[in-house]
Amino acid sequence: MSKSFPRIVKFAVSATALAAVTMSASFAADALRVCSDPDNLPFSKSEGADKGLYIELAELVGKRLGSPVEYVWWLSFNQRRALRTTMEGCDAYFALPADAQYRVRGLVKSNAFLSVSYAIVAPQGMKVTALSNLKGKKIGVLHGSPPQILLATQEGYTASTFRSQEEVFAALNANEIDAALLWGPSAGFDNKTQYSNRWQVISINGESLGGQVAVAISKEKPQLKDQINQALEELKPEIERLREKYGFPTQTPLQVNITNAENRYARLDALQAKSPAYRSSGFIKVVDKPAQREWQVAESGGSIAEAQSNFNNKCGHCHGKNGASPISERDLRKLSMRYKEEWKSVTYSTIVKGRPDLGMPTWDGILPDHEIKAIVEFLVTVQKN
Repeated sequence: MSKSFPRIVKFAVSATALAAVTMSASFAADALRVCSDPDNLPFSKSEGADKGLYIELAELVGKRLGSPVEYVWWLSFNQRRALRTTMEGCDAYFALPADAQYRVRGLVKSNAFLSVSYAIVAPQGMKVTALSNLKGKKIGVLHGSPPQILLATQEGYTASTFRSQEEVFAALNANEIDAALLWGPSAGFDNKTQYSNRWQVISINGESLGGQVAVAISKEKPQLKDQINQALEELKPEIERLREKYGFPTQTPLQVNITNAENRYARLDALQAKSPAYRSSGFIKVVDKPAQREWQVAESGGSIAEAQSNFNNKCGHCHGKNGASPISERDLRKLSMRYKEEWKSVTYSTIVKGRPDLGMPTWDGILPDHEIKAIVEFLVTVQKN
């Protein structure tokens, strides 16, 4: 996942095929044993000058409890499955979604100690008091992230998709995009450490865009929950200092209202499983599968040039500019050869329903039907005979 919630956080934690990176050979009897990711700045790091907010906070909590802190380091990708295994050797994990609906068997949660969310990244001096300030501008987003879906559901926004936060910052630096919507903690950290705070990073608040973090605690140590809660309460000033140290956005978040959210976020669980942008975020609202539709030949009402631009912005990162991917299976210029007379129907159905097993998201309810049909009409123009 990209730098965090989105592995929470990055929101997140170790994977099914978990591989322990390292583990202390023995623990002090009275030690506070903490599970954490060894390479997940700005949240945690096993080596180097910057240890990350979670690690520094764990050390402060340990001091309050009068316990040395020992770590079990695990690469993090899939939170729930990892914790069911790794917490057998740990007392606490500083990275669990505080949402009451996010449960992990065998664990209890502390009070929330940190709010995290996506953020607008924009040049210093650009007026940003609402998401609407980005209308008419070219906005960088990560493929499959909630901001990509958000912009696709709203009128007047132009999104360009990227595979990594590093690519987004490079595009910002080269003035190829005007602004971006990225995971706030990691965007703020990179902005501070790599770009000397060149951009403003402003948190946004809305459906599936953020949440709060708590400490996961083993049910076998119920007294530890109360002790950690008391320590977190006393450490509020230090937590704020750590947020500033690691570049987390500190402004009051801008409220983003998402229209028709229930329909437009359908089937994002399948997309989440494939997207490196936000694995294990824990905040995606999933609803019933939308009704299937069949392809009907109809005028889209837009020009081929508009459909081409829409395709390149939303689909080009996987399928190449104008559908010309060097990877044969993704080369959309060969659809008519593969599927003969049925190719338009197959293409339309694939866009609408997606192929989550292959990383193709479901666009039904996200892209308007006339835009999907316009993209099919554009693809007619690039087919090879």
